[in-house]
Amino acid sequence: MAYVRGVAEIAINVRDIGAMSEFYQRVLGLEVYGQSPEVEPTIVFLSIAAGEPGRAHPPLLVLIDPARHPPAKGKFEAPVRRTSTLNHIAFDIEASRYEAECARLEGLGLTVMRVDFPHMRAKALFFRDPEDNTVEFICPDGSAD
Repeated sequence: MAYVRGVAEIAINVRDIGAMSEFYQRVLGLEVYGQSPEVEPTIVFLSIAAGEPGRAHPPLLVLIDPARHPPAKGKFEAPVRRTSTLNHIAFDIEASRYEAECARLEGLGLTVMRVDFPHMRAKALFFRDPEDNTVEFICPDGSAD
């Protein structure tokens, strides 16, 4: 039995909050849910999908500048804490959009790696954000039917 209903937030520390926010809006189509402060934000909340009734907020990708965001200041300065264990962030896409998304990402100048996962009957596109985090678009692979 699962004790969670879904992902509420994925929060990552970033060095250039403006560039990262612009990338995720332009490349993934995420929309700003909120940010603080309004001018030169230290934290940006990007909506991944529409919210559902009874949830605190929609699923969010949260970008935090730990050098400037007051609650994070001083918590991520030691070299050990700057080393992330993040492997990648994955987002579902429609299978019918796979080829178009690959072409669109490449058209944006991104290097895209195609990966098939026969054991999951899925296929994915992997690419990097401006701070070298791996992002994945994954969808079912109907060709295995």
